[in-house]
Amino acid sequence: MNKIAKLSIVVCGVLAAGTAMASGYDRDGDNRDYHERARRDRAERPRPYVGFSFGELRYNEDGLNTIKPTVAMVRIGTQLGRNLAIEGRIAGSFGNSSTDGYGLQLRSAYTGYLKGSLPLAPGFSLYALGGIGAVNLERDFGLGTTHDTGLSAGVGAEFDLPGGASLNAEWVRLPGGNNLGYDYTNDMASIGVSWRF
Repeated sequence: MNKIAKLSIVVCGVLAAGTAMASGYDRDGDNRDYHERARRDRAERPRPYVGFSFGELRYNEDGLNTIKPTVAMVRIGTQLGRNLAIEGRIAGSFGNSSTDGYGLQLRSAYTGYLKGSLPLAPGFSLYALGGIGAVNLERDFGLGTTHDTGLSAGVGAEFDLPGGASLNAEWVRLPGGNNLGYDYTNDMASIGVSWRF
């Protein structure tokens, strides 16, 4: 066997041994660094989530007292980064609600948001929402059925729970409109829970 072949075998053996030692050190020699890197990787990769919320729509029309039907909402989203997510929602009310004889029902609301979070402490963050929404109302006064589309925005707070769950409380402004010359707004306040996969 010539010198070049012997040298090649020695170099390959040294490289293989060094690689094995380095990988063994990463797994066994410093588990804290390994687990911290794994935790950061999990936090930064996209993670889908699903949530449910309950609250009330606050319908405010000029000249009327606020009408507040109870609403339920389903939220589906995915994290785009550690502090950024994209989210879609569907909401509706539990029947008709009335104030001073004026009745209203939220037949449906569809919204799509970009959600930016600001962590303030471990497990607690504030967030802001911005996007587009569509609101379908049914009233027993004025125009009756309405379909309003436009910009929607809101703010909230989120508390992390063990196992990938979280609690949230928020307020959002939904698209509003005009009912026979009277302007109205739609706000929604809710609390909810979500689970990350």
